[in-house]
Amino acid sequence: MLMRFSISNFLSFGYRTDETGEIVPTEYYLYAGRTEQHKERIIHYKDRKVLKFSSIYGANASGKTNLIRGIDAGKQIVLNTMDGTDFQDKFCRTSSANASNPTLFEYEFTIEDRCFAYGFSVNLKDRVTLSEWLYEMKAAEEYVLFERIAEGGQYYFDEGLFGNTENCEQFHFFIKDANRIGTTLLLYEIKRRKMDEDDFILFNKIYDWFQYKLVVIYPETKIGASYFLFGSDNTKLVNILKYLDTGITGYSMGVMNEAAFKEYFPNESLAEKFLRNPNADKGTKSRGILNFGDTLFELEYDETGTKKIAKLMFQHGMDENKYEYGEESDGTKRMIELLDVILNDDEEKVFVIDELDRSLHPQMTIKFVETFLKFSEEKTTQLIITTHESNLMDLNILRRDEIWFAEKGKNNNTNLYTLEKFKIRFDKVVAKDYLAGRYGAVPVFKDFEYVWGEHFGKAELKNS
Repeated sequence: MLMRFSISNFLSFGYRTDETGEIVPTEYYLYAGRTEQHKERIIHYKDRKVLKFSSIYGANASGKTNLIRGIDAGKQIVLNTMDGTDFQDKFCRTSSANASNPTLFEYEFTIEDRCFAYGFSVNLKDRVTLSEWLYEMKAAEEYVLFERIAEGGQYYFDEGLFGNTENCEQFHFFIKDANRIGTTLLLYEIKRRKMDEDDFILFNKIYDWFQYKLVVIYPETKIGASYFLFGSDNTKLVNILKYLDTGITGYSMGVMNEAAFKEYFPNESLAEKFLRNPNADKGTKSRGILNFGDTLFELEYDETGTKKIAKLMFQHGMDENKYEYGEESDGTKRMIELLDVILNDDEEKVFVIDELDRSLHPQMTIKFVETFLKFSEEKTTQLIITTHESNLMDLNILRRDEIWFAEKGKNNNTNLYTLEKFKIRFDKVVAKDYLAGRYGAVPVFKDFEYVWGEHFGKAELKNS
């Protein structure tokens, strides 16, 4: 689970240092506060109390999405190195000096029952890694696993992590190689070399946390895992679709032959491309989802080619017709794409969704969050969202520490703060006060006459 994310000098998150020259990043965290409500939603990692859910509010252009992009950008650098990403102009441009200042990403997260802090600093414009560190967080102390500063080749690591001299020497080599390459991270270098000895398992697990556990979802993201839920009869799936008032009361996966499949495509060669096993060169079976036009297909391949083709169709109540995926409303399709957030069985998965309420009715947004919280009671799944849906800002639904705000300051940099900053009663109508501007993070509009002039409207009417 994600416990804290720190960021500096990225998009609208500015760069500042303390009196010693240390970077002071902007912090967003999911540590539980003093709120007594909904204690069942807290996961305990010894003395650390972590929330399963968090929502981020703010006006348009306040920096909510930039926080999501920052979480994702750090992930992409870990998985692809600086060479495999394109963030050269994504430093905070409110000051020209920031082009040469470092950009920092740090994640505090859990793997099983252990807590870690992993981070790095880079120069985005020059595409170089400056430093990297990994700590294990035990009680009130941080235990250094490794630290490195690329310039000058400085580094330190705990040699006690390694069971034999050979692996210890190998780790020396990996750090020196990462410092020499300049655009890479040590985690990436260990994973790239496929080091599967016991001494390197921890580093592979941390890399895998970024690759498989941290899932960032933008409004346009298609979640293929959700489509796989329709592969067989799934009563729970149908019940959720009914509960969320999508109008869907059933579905079927109609099997078709290759000739019928080809009729959906403008030419046969394109259809043939999809019918070929993408893993044929490996001689392995595979399964895929194809969203083409209005139709959602499931394709199963054996070692030689297509074994099965099925088309997803939906039933609506007593309606005799069945409907294709593309014929459903935007809100229903959005809800279908997000079903894996609720129904996945992967422990410790962190879903980060930008604009959850995109295309959704306000009540559907609330029901989705409530459904997630209900289904995750026995799991360590985590959900972080940005939203404008103020009706969700209800202390009967959410804890105060589950509500965050993003707001631009006078320097045009984003500030983050939680509702716990304000002393409010548990029975307070938070949404009303939020829209009235008590907590900030809302749009502030000028009077019409201030912008257009007192006689603008009258002049337009006269001229027409």
